[in-house]
Amino acid sequence: MRQNSIPSPLIRIVSKNIFPLLPILFTITLIQCGVPKGEFGWTTTKMEEMDILEKNIQTITDYKMMRDDLIFSPSDTIHYVYQFSRSPGLETDFYISLNRYELDFVEIDIKKKRVEPDSLAIRDEFSLLRTGEYLIKIVHEGDTVDEVKFRVLPDEGYTQENLEQELAGDQTDEIIKYSR
Repeated sequence: MRQNSIPSPLIRIVSKNIFPLLPILFTITLIQCGVPKGEFGWTTTKMEEMDILEKNIQTITDYKMMRDDLIFSPSDTIHYVYQFSRSPGLETDFYISLNRYELDFVEIDIKKKRVEPDSLAIRDEFSLLRTGEYLIKIVHEGDTVDEVKFRVLPDEGYTQENLEQELAGDQTDEIIKYSR
């Protein structure tokens, strides 16, 4: 006597209805496995005007979520948050790369970060940045997850004279430096 736990007609019905859906289910699974994107948020403080106690107990909670037309002052301490759309995993390592535009973007700082468990975000700050154009990249396993550009402009704005002085001051090649 033969015992079957699942009747043959049931197998035929399931195979007819489920097998065509397998590629779709597989695709949905692959999409959900990648590192999620997020949004950048920004705020600034004047850290040099604070005493040591204020610097240590200060908690930034209000960020303006944006990525276009970002302009900061050299005297600002720039606080940013990268808020993920969903959890990328609490043990996942991310590298935050700060790049400054010279002839192309050149990496000037890199930090290893993990997502905060309570907020699913990465937070950090930059201070004492020189005037110029910058690029922040969020990188995971060599792949750029997201990036955003911003500029640091002098408080008094740019004039042709400041721009020429800054460009000449950044050059290490004497011929280029004095040919402007």
